[in-house]
Amino acid sequence: MQSTDKNKPWHSYPLVWMMIAIPFSAVIMGVVMIWLAVDTDDGLVADDYYKQGLEINRVLSRDKKAAELGLSAIIEFDNSARIIRMQFDKGSLETFPNSLPLRLQHATRENSDITVLLDHGIANQYIGHVKQSISEGIWYFEVADNSEIDSDWKLNARSHVRSNNVIHLQSDQ
Repeated sequence: MQSTDKNKPWHSYPLVWMMIAIPFSAVIMGVVMIWLAVDTDDGLVADDYYKQGLEINRVLSRDKKAAELGLSAIIEFDNSARIIRMQFDKGSLETFPNSLPLRLQHATRENSDITVLLDHGIANQYIGHVKQSISEGIWYFEVADNSEIDSDWKLNARSHVRSNNVIHLQSDQ
């Protein structure tokens, strides 16, 4: 009986296949991880981070300008209707802008960012429509006016979004 065990070929032993399978599976998983690292886009890292760092002084001056003008806004939206309404307090601005861009930036998913053009309605009301519903999570809201150089201001806020929300935008600078 012992002599027949010694005459068996190497591939008939299950232990040999287990010893081959362990390093082979490590090589396969390594190739999969390299493929995922190369193919997956990392939306959190900015390509022009140095330019964005230099831009911080301009951003701070826009916040300060909004505080000097006494601007504020209240944003209300309903995900089921996909309508965004904003009450805009123009502070010391002479007139209400005809339209205001509202940027919604998701905290972690760059491909979820939304820009909505809010059109001026009656009195201090602005209204806009979004194409997709806004998912729950942390979002950054920004309303800015870039129509004139000397009235370059920005209002922003960070808020946790739920199905129906009211977000207050006011500059604290």
